Amino acid sequence: MGRDKAALPFGDLPLLSWIVKRVATVCDPMIVVAKTADAYRDSGATVITDRWPGEGPLVGLHAGLMATQTEYAAAVACDLPFVDPALLAGLITLAPGWSAVVPDALGNVHPLCAIYHRSVGQHAEDILTRGGGSLRRLLAVPALRVRFVRDDELRMWDRQLSSFTNLNTPEEYAEATAAWRELAGS
Repeated sequence: MGRDKAALPFGDLPLLSWIVKRVATVCDPMIVVAKTADAYRDSGATVITDRWPGEGPLVGLHAGLMATQTEYAAAVACDLPFVDPALLAGLITLAPGWSAVVPDALGNVHPLCAIYHRSVGQHAEDILTRGGGSLRRLLAVPALRVRFVRDDELRMWDRQLSSFTNLNTPEEYAEATAAWRELAGS
């Protein structure tokens, strides 16, 4: 994207605040993981920092899971403007007995629109202390019970699977803001 996606305007809010507002309807408390504690104070969530800045998304998931007081936590990337609270609520209902409930939608695994048991944070730390790794590496840890949820089941909660629309380019951002304006009737 070339700039901080979380700070991009989306409607009348920064993108991160927009997502926090949507997710907060099904998740409480809200934790945002950032490189600095001063970042995103106006997001409506508690902001915590990474222990291993610059090591990728696994670091953010680790920090969030280590900070949560709840048994399960939703992990949602800051560039998913259409994440559907109903989808998260549906994934939460599937979580008991699993280490992670992860969408496998539209031909891709979505570990940053998923539900994790807080114990997964320790597995993430084990990977990070041994030199790092990816979210996919975490999901492959044999000790974890991961349930992958396919398109047909996900459509019960998000018919168009718009929750998985992420913004990685200026063009995708422009398309998403245009779609949002259309939905909002602007």
